[in-house]
Amino acid sequence: MRSTDINARETFENGTVSISSSSWWQAQAAPDYAPLDADIEADIAVVGAGLAGASVALHLAERGIKTVLLEALQPANGASGRNAGHVQAYLDDIRPLQSWPDRGEKLLDYFINHRNIVFDMCRKHNIFADQCHAGAIELAGKGHKSLYEKQEFWRRKGYDVSVVTGDELKERVRGHGYTHGLYWRDGGRVNPYLFTTGMVRVAAGLGARVFGNSPVLSCEKQTGSWRLQCPRGTVNARKVVLCTNGHWGNRFFPILARTQYPLVACALATNSVPSALLDEINPTRAALTQYPLGLYPLIMDGRDKMITATIPFKGDAANPERYFNYFLKYLGKAFPVTRDFDIRLENYWTGVTASSSHVYHQDYAKLYRPDEDIFALMNIGTWGNVMGPLLGMNLAHALAEERYQDLVLPVEKPRQVYFQGLLDLKIKRLLVPLSRAAERLGVA
Repeated sequence: MRSTDINARETFENGTVSISSSSWWQAQAAPDYAPLDADIEADIAVVGAGLAGASVALHLAERGIKTVLLEALQPANGASGRNAGHVQAYLDDIRPLQSWPDRGEKLLDYFINHRNIVFDMCRKHNIFADQCHAGAIELAGKGHKSLYEKQEFWRRKGYDVSVVTGDELKERVRGHGYTHGLYWRDGGRVNPYLFTTGMVRVAAGLGARVFGNSPVLSCEKQTGSWRLQCPRGTVNARKVVLCTNGHWGNRFFPILARTQYPLVACALATNSVPSALLDEINPTRAALTQYPLGLYPLIMDGRDKMITATIPFKGDAANPERYFNYFLKYLGKAFPVTRDFDIRLENYWTGVTASSSHVYHQDYAKLYRPDEDIFALMNIGTWGNVMGPLLGMNLAHALAEERYQDLVLPVEKPRQVYFQGLLDLKIKRLLVPLSRAAERLGVA
């Protein structure tokens, strides 16, 4: 293998393959932001222009706060521009909230009230991100008791959600082997790259100063401010908000890089297929996933492409045909009509999500305070398309009004986790193989 091939393989394995590989980016690449090349001042400096950082900057600028947004590469280059595009308007597991000081009540209330934040922000700020508020369906091969329990819990919270069966299910999804579906009328899909870059554009229009290709090399305390050093300039700011995915590559506050469990995921997009085929599979264009395993979260975008994501095997992320073939087999089994169509792999990419827990779907975001006037909103995890902008808005409003009692996340001191590779090991060596075996045997 040539060195260039080895280097390319490594970028897939560590989730740093070029964002241009992503189908989301290819829908419409955003313009580049110039690097910081001067010494400037700000009320608040935001580091990281992903879903969370973009939202923080937008909502600060909206409140008239002098804001600078710094990005090591370009906005949405990280996990925010690479995810599966689902807008999940509910929480999979609220048990971890029971250990919080308020048992998670503030977060849960805030999440419920702003569960449509993606669509609300797109409408308010004229962001086109191929958003589709068509709801979501969790498909199941049998009537799990937990589906009905989930329905009742969220109905009590005011959600329009129901278990659908028979003809009602077929009206929405025409799959083989699915007898039940938990139908959420909230949620849907979004192009996360366009949504994130759209928020950055709005923030800039509201007065935030945005700089790309400006990695922060150091963050040093001054009298009454913090000095952020970039390769060609500096920012002096009263407060700093860090929204970096795992804080990788940064030499300051190194403890932050050891507070999370990184996990490499892969995603793929097909060629554009006939609309008639998608009408046959999923006439409402709801976002789909499978219950309880969720091996193939599936959306159909505005270009009639099918997009899914999965977890690659250890050391095998640079093997797109393997995961595309898995997906084709799933489609052929779940939706036999797809066997008669020319479905090809058009895009394949990887990325890294940083989670706060080694237990899948218990990965609630964290708000750390590593020093005075430094806040780190990190480890957004698997619900990022909603959680990122929602938590970013909450933090921005609390900072702008200096009402820290309004924060919905508990403010914590950074704490090192042990066995950082544990989530990766459990998912890739245990959960995914077992899930694929269960799928093949039809016992999922």
